[in-house]
Amino acid sequence: MNTKELLTRSLTGVFIVGITLAAVIYSPYTFVIWLSLIAFFGILEFLNLEPISIRRLEAYAFTSIVAAMIVITGYTLIRFHTPFIIPIFIPVIIPVILLLQLLSSPYPAELVQRSKSFFTAVLYIGIPMLTGCIFIIGQYSFHFVLVPIILIWTNDVMAYLIGSKWGTKKIMPFISPGKSVQGTIGGGLFTLLVSFGLQKLWPDIPQGYLWTLGIATPFFALAGDLWESALKRNAGVKDSGTILPGHGGILDRYDSLLFVMPIAALAYFIFVL
Repeated sequence: MNTKELLTRSLTGVFIVGITLAAVIYSPYTFVIWLSLIAFFGILEFLNLEPISIRRLEAYAFTSIVAAMIVITGYTLIRFHTPFIIPIFIPVIIPVILLLQLLSSPYPAELVQRSKSFFTAVLYIGIPMLTGCIFIIGQYSFHFVLVPIILIWTNDVMAYLIGSKWGTKKIMPFISPGKSVQGTIGGGLFTLLVSFGLQKLWPDIPQGYLWTLGIATPFFALAGDLWESALKRNAGVKDSGTILPGHGGILDRYDSLLFVMPIAALAYFIFVL
């Protein structure tokens, strides 16, 4: 990596961290917009990785619908404090997907394959971001959202550093050659330690919430990373997109969050609500 590439990657990294923190901390409205944008651009990237060709207008229409559902859910929770809107959208989106596919393709084989791609996009990206809206129920406190984000960053950084230094045994070399057993264990231990430290920083957060995420984050973050790597391997590309110079796409940076967010939402429901 030359100096220019390193500078570009560093500046983009600072931008990603800044935007993420600003969106989560500033207000519940910016948090919801952040969730919807990850879903919008993430699904676009996912559809581009699929082996079947999908028209751009159709892809944008579908991603807009999913993003709009997240925005409507978040806005409803902020204004009316009712959680019942969340499960309503999950079954509603199923006939919407099928209707879009019936209008776009008259061929049975293509119709089925395209429908599989759209359903997978909803399950993989749309629903995890939708579950993030649970943090808005009641009084929004950005600390609860920052916990999984900080733990993901801790796990990623420490797993990389330890794996680079001592990583000899690879986990799944055909999917992600850089992931090692040593790095994964080291990253997990540091993540657990940081979860204990966050308890001192934010004593109002229940221990069960912190400990659950401290234990679960390394496993689910790794699963999210490996799954996204498998998608790229299957598509024969290095990055999921180009929207983030030096880092690739949205999925390249938020792949772990897609798997950790539902766990964080469940822990929030159990220990906080």
